[in-house]
Amino acid sequence: MQPDILKVQVITVEWCIANFDSGNHAYELCRILERKGYVFEVVSTPCQIARDGCGYSMRLPLSHAHLLIEEGLAHGIPVREIYRIVSGYTRRRYEKIYQNYK
Repeated sequence: MQPDILKVQVITVEWCIANFDSGNHAYELCRILERKGYVFEVVSTPCQIARDGCGYSMRLPLSHAHLLIEEGLAHGIPVREIYRIVSGYTRRRYEKIYQNYK
């Protein structure tokens, strides 16, 4: 009798980085979303996409980007830009997928 073979399905998640006008906005919106049951991560803004020196951004699954934009608008915390994270052979690239034009 052959042993049962365990089949594993690998699920890959595409990630994105959202920039705000200030690091405080990233933390505030992260807290609001945590109260609603979503857990995202506030991270240092990568040098390749930082505008005004160092800052903080929010890292989240790409599938939740629309939620972030809607909740930000509802609470007066506009998302400035969203970049899709593209993993490369040696380093990551960032592709802009959303721009908030004021």
